Amino acid sequence: MVSLLWKWFATLIVPALIWASFALPVQADIVDARCDIYPKGADKPSGRYLCVLSQHHGYITIDRVDGVYYDFHPTRGEPGQYRDDRNQPVYKRSGLGTKGMIFEMSDKSIYVLWDTSALAEP
Repeated sequence: MVSLLWKWFATLIVPALIWASFALPVQADIVDARCDIYPKGADKPSGRYLCVLSQHHGYITIDRVDGVYYDFHPTRGEPGQYRDDRNQPVYKRSGLGTKGMIFEMSDKSIYVLWDTSALAEP
């Protein structure tokens, strides 16, 4: 009886699971956010923009509504460390808790905030 169940499993279920794994689309985490841009050393943002943050297999992209685009790829074996499209270091910093995340670049920091209400028109 056990061998009959095993044959049924091996001939019907395993191929179906393999087929389903190829049929399912791979999706990234994509979220609308607010991006506050802080020049290095500044205590106030130079700009606030609606943006879209996307994370996929460790890669991060930030697409601002004004057309500026950031592309960060992970540094192998270094959690929280990335490189931008100019191969310059980018560091993911803590400090916003559940409100968002911070990316520190050589000339600026990008505060990605989940709450976009500050950009709503009055």
